[in-house]
Amino acid sequence: MKNAVISAVGPEFLARDGLAAEPEPWEDGLRADTGPGNFEWWYFDAHFDDGATAVVTYATKPLLQRNDPLTPMLALTITPPDGRKLSALKLFPADQFAAQRDRCDVRIGPNWARQIAPGGSAPASTAGPWRYELHAEADGLAADLVFTGLVPAWRPGAGKNYYDTRLARYFAWLPAIPFGTVEGTLTCDGRTRRVQGTGYHDHNWGNIGLDAVMSHWFWGRAHVGRYTVIYVEMVSNRAYGGVKLPVFMLASDDRILTGDGRPLTLKTDDIVSHPGGRAYPRQLDWHWHADEGTVHLALREPEVIEAASLLGLLPPWKRALARLFANPYYFRFNARLELTVALAGISETVHGPALYELMLLR
Repeated sequence: MKNAVISAVGPEFLARDGLAAEPEPWEDGLRADTGPGNFEWWYFDAHFDDGATAVVTYATKPLLQRNDPLTPMLALTITPPDGRKLSALKLFPADQFAAQRDRCDVRIGPNWARQIAPGGSAPASTAGPWRYELHAEADGLAADLVFTGLVPAWRPGAGKNYYDTRLARYFAWLPAIPFGTVEGTLTCDGRTRRVQGTGYHDHNWGNIGLDAVMSHWFWGRAHVGRYTVIYVEMVSNRAYGGVKLPVFMLASDDRILTGDGRPLTLKTDDIVSHPGGRAYPRQLDWHWHADEGTVHLALREPEVIEAASLLGLLPPWKRALARLFANPYYFRFNARLELTVALAGISETVHGPALYELMLLR
């Protein structure tokens, strides 16, 4: 099985997975076997008008435990307006997991997330905004939220990267709501209150250990003015040639202007050390250049809002052994974004906040 990195972009890859050019609701259903060797998660992220945030993840198993049997996991983080980070991570017996294959409908114990039609509980059609409702509860925290997409569901090609020439080992990604509205309630500190704001939802699955094939990645998103942007650079490890895998999407209101990541490049500068023993850049310049135009994203003044070793996700008896080989580290940032668009008859520069992460797997 020769090491290779192959992006599933092109009609042949769509046909291989039975995909249409535009995502369909079944793609957000259960896609991977839940047994050893596979992983899958559904991720929801919301920012509310009062300054609070919520992140909810439903997973078939913890990120670094791909080879375990089905170990359903709920991760819930609520950050109230005062900036405290309140987190809960709970594992459940395998028989408390259920998921549909024709749409997003995931249940883990008392927790669930499901796709709904605008007027009821039936699954939404391909056309129109994708809509979800979710419930999550753990350790005195709870979220009951409804997400409604404003930007259409999207994926780069077939939404997969393959890591062998037989196209058997893969990592897949579907941004089902690149940008949308969120409303509902949050419960923390013994109090339930109504919230509204904006949000994002994506879905990941695969059958490879990301730490076995990837060195690191930058992943980010922003909604500034009328524009929604997703920007990614994944870099494979030395065994896979250190290949850069760019992903890019730019939308204006509800119209996707481009989803071609191939012209995207990233330049980083002003590297600083973090007390956790890792380093990160304070200056990131993403440049997209093609025959039809250019887009530039300048990210400045990053504020670290999360920094943690992923070894903390492992059982205590595994951590010391794992640290002998690697210390995977995760950073999450808020930053100031200057977005310059010269594309599709548009010539405009806008400013606003952006969110991005740096995952160091080596």
